[in-house]
Amino acid sequence: MNQEESRPRKRRSIFDVIERKFASYQQRWRSSLSLRTITFIALASLVGIAITGTAITYQVKNAVFDRTVSVDIERFATDTQLAQERFSVAIAPTTAQSQRVALELVSSLYDPARELLGGVLLRSPNQEFSGIPILEPETATTTRVRSLITPELREIVRSDADLGWQSVSIANAQNKEIPGIIVGKQIRIPGSGDYELYAVFSLANQQDLLNATIQAQSFGMVGLLALLVIVAWMMVRFILRPIRAAAANAQKLTEGDFDSRMKVNGADELAQLGDSFNTMASSLEEQFTRMQRMSAIQTDFVSAVSHELRSPVTTIRMAGQLIYDKRDELPPALKRSAELQHTQLRNLDAMLSDLLEISRYDAGGMALAAQDVDIADIARDVIDMAEPLALDNGVIVRLDKTGDTTAQVEPRRIERVIRNLVVNALEHAGGKPVHVSVVGGRDAVAVRVQDNGVGLTEEHAAHVFDRFWRADSSRVRKSGGTGLGLTIAKEDALIHGGTLEATGELGIGSTFLLTVPRNPGEDFSHPLPLDVPEPFTSPTAHDEPDARATEATE
Repeated sequence: MNQEESRPRKRRSIFDVIERKFASYQQRWRSSLSLRTITFIALASLVGIAITGTAITYQVKNAVFDRTVSVDIERFATDTQLAQERFSVAIAPTTAQSQRVALELVSSLYDPARELLGGVLLRSPNQEFSGIPILEPETATTTRVRSLITPELREIVRSDADLGWQSVSIANAQNKEIPGIIVGKQIRIPGSGDYELYAVFSLANQQDLLNATIQAQSFGMVGLLALLVIVAWMMVRFILRPIRAAAANAQKLTEGDFDSRMKVNGADELAQLGDSFNTMASSLEEQFTRMQRMSAIQTDFVSAVSHELRSPVTTIRMAGQLIYDKRDELPPALKRSAELQHTQLRNLDAMLSDLLEISRYDAGGMALAAQDVDIADIARDVIDMAEPLALDNGVIVRLDKTGDTTAQVEPRRIERVIRNLVVNALEHAGGKPVHVSVVGGRDAVAVRVQDNGVGLTEEHAAHVFDRFWRADSSRVRKSGGTGLGLTIAKEDALIHGGTLEATGELGIGSTFLLTVPRNPGEDFSHPLPLDVPEPFTSPTAHDEPDARATEATE
C-alpha cells in the first residue's frame, strides 16, 4: 500500500520538476531579448540551411543518377547492338550455335567491375513455334534477374523500338538492399524469333558517393549553423550592450541617481542612443533639482506661514472664545455671528495644525513612537467619540473584531487615521449603516470602514488622498474638515510601513482599508480584501436598531 502511494507522489514530483524547469525557461524567455533574438536567428538559419541543403542534395542526387543511368544505358545499348550483329552474321545458324552465342552474351552481362550484376535472355511471348529453339539462359549470380523484371517493363521493351529501364532495389551478398536499374531491349535471333535481353546495373557506388556527400554536407551545415549562432551571439551582445547600459542607467534614474550617464563611442545609431539618453538624464536632473528647490521653498513657506499664523490665530481664538462664552448676553444677530466666528476660528486652527503636520512629512522629519496597542480598542474609542455625529446623521455604526488586533503602532496616528475614515463614512453614508471591521492576521492588522452612501468611482478613488480634493466641490462638510485629513491619514499609514487604500461604486458605497504590520516596516500580507461593500437592503421596522454603535466580536 505504501509503495502504491509513493508512486503517484514520485510521478507528481517529476512533473513538478518539469513544470518548474518549463516555468524557469519561460521566465528567462520573456526577460531575455538576447535569448529570443539568438533563438530566432538560429531557427531561421536552420530552416535556410535545411532548405539549401535539401535542394543541393536533390540536385546532386539527380545529376549523379541521371549521368550513371545514361552511361549504363549507353553501354547496354552497345552490348545489345554487338549481340544482334553476332546473331545476324550467321547465314544458317544451328541450334547449338545460337545457344552458344546466347550463353556467351548472357555471361558477358556479369562484370562487377563495370557494375553489371547479371542478365537474362527471355523469349518474347505470343510467338509461333520457332525452328531453332533456344533455352533462356541466365547468369549464375546471387542477383535473381528474373524476379526483378516486371510485366510493365516487358511491355515497354516489346512495344518500344528502343530499350526500356526501371529503378529496382537489389539484395546483395550480405542480403542488404542496394539501389540499381534493370535495362531491357528486344533482339531478333534468326531462326528463333524475338527475344528480350535484360541486364541489372548496380548504383551502390553512386549511393556511397551520395551518402558521403550528404555526410560532408551535414557536417558543413552544422559547422555553418554553429558559426552563425556564434556570430549572432556576438552581434547581439555588441548591439544589446548599450541597450542594457541604458536600462541599467534608467533604473538608477528611477532610484534617484541623476548623475548616471552612458559611455558614448563613435557616431552610429547606438552612439546616438547614448547621446539621447544622456541628454534626457541631464534634463531630468535639471528638472528634478528645480522641483526639489521649489518643493523646499514651498515646504518652508507653508511651515513658516503656519508658525507665523499660529500666534495671531491663537490670540484671535482666545478673544473669540471670550465672546463665544458671553454669546447669550448678545443680541440675536451678534450671537449668531459669535457662533460662526467660533466655528471658523476652530476650523482655521485645525487647518494650521494639519498644514504643520503636512510640512513635517514633506520635510521628512517625522519619527514614529510605536508601542503595543490594541487597534480594536482605538476603533471603539473613535466610534464612541463620533457618536454625536452618527446620531445627527441617523447612521448606525457596527464594529466587528476578529483575531488578535494588537500591533506596534503610534496610537495618536492610528487614532487619527481611523477617526478620519469613520467621520468621512458618517458624512457620506446617507443615513445608511457604517461597518467597521478590525481583523488581525498573521503579520498585520487591518481596519476596514465601509458605508453604503453615494460611493466612489475609480477616478475618485485615485484622487481621494490628494490634498484639498473633493468629489463634490459644492458639498459642505458637517464635521468642519480641512481637506487634509485623508492626506495625513495616508502619510500616517505609510510611516508605519502600511497601506491605506480606497475603492467603491457609485450608488453602492465606499470602502477604505487601513493595513499596518504588527511590527513597523516589516513585510506583511493583507488580512482583509479591498472590495466594494454589499448593496444595502432596508431592514424592517421592528428590526431597525437605534442609531448608535453596536459591536460584535468573533
